[in-house]
Amino acid sequence: MQEIIKQYFEEFTTMSEASHTAVLKIAEREGIQMDRIILATSFCFDELNHHQAKMKLPSEQGTFIMGGLAGYPFVGEIGLNAFADHIPDGGAALFIFGSHIGISSSGEVGKIKRVGQHRHTNTCGALMKVQEHVLSSSIHKIDPVDYSGFQAEFLALRLFPMAKEIRNAEVPILKTTHLVYDEIENEILKLIINNEVLQADFPVYILGGIVINTDGTMPNYFSQKVFRKVR
Repeated sequence: MQEIIKQYFEEFTTMSEASHTAVLKIAEREGIQMDRIILATSFCFDELNHHQAKMKLPSEQGTFIMGGLAGYPFVGEIGLNAFADHIPDGGAALFIFGSHIGISSSGEVGKIKRVGQHRHTNTCGALMKVQEHVLSSSIHKIDPVDYSGFQAEFLALRLFPMAKEIRNAEVPILKTTHLVYDEIENEILKLIINNEVLQADFPVYILGGIVINTDGTMPNYFSQKVFRKVR
């Protein structure tokens, strides 16, 4: 499986290793116990990104979920304020985030075989629909009354300026996945930097990258793009 992933990502590790390494580094740098570090995640709501056996995130108490469609942090400022109230005294916060894409054992990008299925299905299927919308050039204004399509339409509007770049890519959905990652990181940083509650006396770190979903019970992998202290 790793040889197949290497065709599309130069560097990656399991999601478990990436997240545990980040938490261990924070604990060592800040001189605190690992269990004093609370996690917030901004991943797509796809079950593959919240399956403990595939993710194995270092958080026995669970994680605060910020991500909506494609992993964009749609909880916004209100959600971030709620999370800030959950940080342990003398502890730290780690935001783990990113877009995701499937790579099957046969090397097909954007497809995996989920447990209990005999067929391969799309991932991120939602982002593929957004990409289809972007490339159709039929973007329209979001109707605030019809909230059901809000998240998809919001992402489509963000990606529309990059439509030509996506269309000309060797693997369009892979390009779209990276472009959405950039949108997620920018929004996460903006939310953190502009949040007064998070300017209190505890450290805040970010760990961002692409989650690589795999077939069945195999682990999710992670191609890291950023790990640093924000404040």
